[in-house]
Order: sequence, then structure tokens, then C-alpha cells
Amino acid sequence: MRLTRWLLGEKFAARFGLGFRFALGLSVGMLVFSQAVLAGALAGFNASFILARLALLWGGVELLLLALQFPAALKRIKFQPGHWWLLLLLPLLCSWWVFGRLSTLEGTLEFDANTFWVFKSKILFLEQGKNLMDVLHQSDLGYAHLDYPMLVPCLYTLGYGLAGRVDEFVNKVWPFWMMVALCAGILSFARLWKNPRPLPIAVVTLIAFLPASLEFIRNEGGTIPMVFSTCLAALLMVSAIYRENDLAPAALVLALAGCFSTKFEGAVFAAAGCGLLLPFGLWRGWFKNPALWKSAAAAAICQAPYFFYRLSRPVLHFQSDWFHAGMAAPRVVLHRYPQVWFLEVFARFFNSEFFHWQPQGQSLQWAGRWIGWNSLLNEQLSILPWLLVVLLAISIIYKAKGRVALAILSGIILLVFSFLSLVVSCLYESDLGQSIDFACDTVGRYYYPFFTAWFLGTAAIWFKDQTNQSEPALEPERTSSLMPAQKPKRQG
Repeated sequence: MRLTRWLLGEKFAARFGLGFRFALGLSVGMLVFSQAVLAGALAGFNASFILARLALLWGGVELLLLALQFPAALKRIKFQPGHWWLLLLLPLLCSWWVFGRLSTLEGTLEFDANTFWVFKSKILFLEQGKNLMDVLHQSDLGYAHLDYPMLVPCLYTLGYGLAGRVDEFVNKVWPFWMMVALCAGILSFARLWKNPRPLPIAVVTLIAFLPASLEFIRNEGGTIPMVFSTCLAALLMVSAIYRENDLAPAALVLALAGCFSTKFEGAVFAAAGCGLLLPFGLWRGWFKNPALWKSAAAAAICQAPYFFYRLSRPVLHFQSDWFHAGMAAPRVVLHRYPQVWFLEVFARFFNSEFFHWQPQGQSLQWAGRWIGWNSLLNEQLSILPWLLVVLLAISIIYKAKGRVALAILSGIILLVFSFLSLVVSCLYESDLGQSIDFACDTVGRYYYPFFTAWFLGTAAIWFKDQTNQSEPALEPERTSSLMPAQKPKRQG
């Protein structure tokens, strides 16, 4: 939070609530400290021990400073009848208690986490400098996605530095706290305490209790970091476009930098967001704000260690060669692309027993069966995609002021879906059966963060309308604020 305030200025506390400042501060802090760990490893020393203890000491001081402000804040609290809605958060608080305990009582569970994310964090903790480069160029380690962004492995390495050794339990803490911070940020974004109402509570509860959320909070990897970063970016996007918060564009740059550092899909989301928002930002004059340039410079500096890491050319995973595979058979890819797009997107709406397909030559043949209304319940996203469609339709009809934000956010998400479908089409251009299996089963966790961010960004338009009914709109600061107000002239 302190780092973010240094970048965005003193108005940061006035423009955003405490919960959202905590979530955005966590995102910025993760980016800064993780890339500092990577920079130290590339330079030849293990910085995780020093950085972890610095973060712990710094966090303790900040908590003390916040605690000193609590007595004055408690005196300003005014209870309203609407605050009884907060009792609906009790199931969420109980789940946090359970997952908070499990996050420190379970070791690493997931196979992908052990072979990809945790394995890289162990390499960063145990090897630095020339030894690290030698490991990165071993041909038998390409399966470990050594070319992926390094936010998650560096966070785990930071935990090892705090523990003083490789510890399988500290990895579990990160997904849990990201989800807690995200929920707190959503409620704060909606100004729930000042304007208590059930809609933000319902949205937070739905997202937290999605089957995918319950699954990946216990797992380790890039899925929950992707959800955390993309959802923050969606909220800030709506705030920047819809309400024109003067700090929202600068904060959005920081959130997109976090997206870029999580996974390959996050980099695609960040690129699509920058591409569609650039002309809109020029039109709105976002780039006249010095805070945006400070955020962009900080994001570029934080990304520098990863770009230097990639220039060292670590061994690539076979899926990273999707472009050359597609260029080798462009006609087959173009034929396969509509099929893969249909499978990847619409598989998120249905149960796999109903949405089941098999190859019939080079065409798709439905092999599923109707299992009642459960056919409309996806194993990971439940009814979220259907709620998203309904909410989008209602928002387009009744929220005319939010249509621009909806159009841009939807365009970004659809661009991401289309690009990911192209990648899968290039990877499995010769085998329709593999395309079906990958698109319907494996890709589910890749699309979960984007459906969640899409739904949250659409719901945020309703948050803002309800908030604006009870709060005055932000006005530009007067340059002559020290001049006394002029008295109105008498009439007649």
C-alpha cells in the first residue's frame, strides 16, 4: 500500500477504500518483491532472505501505523439498518477460516505445481548467477515452462527465504491471501460500508464459492494469481471508463503489469487491454496525468528482470512453438480454428457429460446426453456463464452510461478467447481428437479467470450506479482554492 501510494500520490487514500487499497497494494508488492528476487538470482545472489525479512518488518510497521488510526476511525462509524446485510458474509468468513488453516497445514498438492511452479522456485532458491543459467539451458527441463513469467515462482522463493529453507507449506499461503484480498477489494470498491446493499455481497459470495475457486485456492500455481490480477484490472477498467476516477488509469497500468507477470494468458490479456484502451485513453486525456507515467515507468522497471531472463533463452516448452507449428500448416489451422473456438468457449456453459464431442472425419459429432438441468451446470464455473449473459443483456438495456465500459471489457475478453483458440488450433492442427480433449477439459482453468473478471466488471457498473446515488461525483480540484468564494450579487 505504501509503494502504491508513492506511485499514485496522496489522493490514493481518498479515491479508493481501504480494502481496495490493500488488494492493489498486495498486487504491486508482489510484483516489486518477486522481480527483485529474480533480479538478485540473475545477478548471482539469493535476495529472498533479505527481502522477505524486509517485507515482514515493513509490514509490521505499517500495521502499527494503521492501528494508531483505528480509535479515530471507530468514532466516525455510523451504523445503519442496512448493515444487517453484512451477516450474509458469515458463510464466506467461515470458508476463509477453513482455508486459512488448510493453507498452513497442507503441503504442495497439485502435479502441475510441483513440476512447473514449485520446481522453478526451488531452482531460483538454490541456484544463482552462472549456475542458474546452466540449469535453464538443460534440454531435459523444457517441460517445466522455464519460459513462463516468473511472478509465482519468485513469490514461493520469497517464502523460502523467510523460512530459511525450501518449505512446501509456505506456497499454500499465497492463493488464499490473494482470494481474501480480492473479496475485500470488491466490497471496498462497492463502498459497502457507506452504502450497504446485498448485490456486492452476492457477487463476492458467488465468486468465492465457485467450484473452481474452491479447487484452486487449495492448489498452487498461476490460476488464482490470474483471477486476482484480471479481476482487479476489470474493476479499475470500469472505474477509469465509467466514473472517470483520475487515478484509476494509473492504477490500471499497475494491475495490467501484474497480469503480464502471472502466465502466458495474462500477458495476452494485458496486451489486449493496452491495445483497446490506448485510443480511448488518448481521447480522454489519460496520458496528461503524471501518475500514469510514473506507474508505467515502475511497471517497465519491474518487468526488466523477466525480459533479461527471457533474453538468456531458457529451454522452451513444446507448446511455446505454437506459432511455427501453425505456419507449417495454415490451411489446417484455419479449418480447425472455428471448431476450437466453439469448443473452448461454449464448453464453459455446460456439463461435460452433455457437451461431449467426438471426431467424425474432420468434423465434430455430438456424443453427449441430456442429464436434466444439470446439463447447464459447468463443473468449474457452475451457472456463472449464464448469469454473465443475463447480466450483460440487462446492463446493455438499462445502463446506457456503462455501455462503453461493457464494450471495451467484452472486446478485451473476446480477443483473449480468440487468441487462445488460435494457439490451441496451431498446437493440435493434425489431431481433432486431441483438440477436443484439450479444448473441453484442460482449457477450463485458463478460461476461469476471464469469465470471472468479465462477470465482475459487468457487476461493477451496477456498483457504481448505486454508489453514485449516495455520494457526490468527483470534481476537479480548483486551482484557486485559497481564494474566498464570491458572494452572489443581489437581484434588482
